[in-house]
Amino acid sequence: MRFVLLLFGGVAVILVAFVVIIRVVSSDTVPDCAQVRDPEPGAWQAGDFDARSRIVQELSFCERLQGRTQAEVEALLGPPSQTRPGELSYRLDEQAEPDRVPLRDAWVLFLGTNGRVRNTRFDVFTGF
Repeated sequence: MRFVLLLFGGVAVILVAFVVIIRVVSSDTVPDCAQVRDPEPGAWQAGDFDARSRIVQELSFCERLQGRTQAEVEALLGPPSQTRPGELSYRLDEQAEPDRVPLRDAWVLFLGTNGRVRNTRFDVFTGF
């Protein structure tokens, strides 16, 4: 029975990861970076999974956060779901297992030695 539950959970996680990756990476609407603006303050906190996915897609694709300080990022997105040295992680679904480490479906912002965002990555935890 445990094996079946684990298998079902693994399949569900892979399915969610697949949907997110399809939406974020291979969307048929590539953002026009000239038109992309920062989200309104509080939009990340108030947003559901779809709204957050859109924010990730636009800000990552257009590299809108590169060069910003942690304070600037937090003013825009709010406090991160998790921090580690040189990393800020923002969970796309705040309702899912809030104490889980590593975070599932997290947008990770990497800070350089100067304390500014140097890169971003979308992490999908598959459980394998």
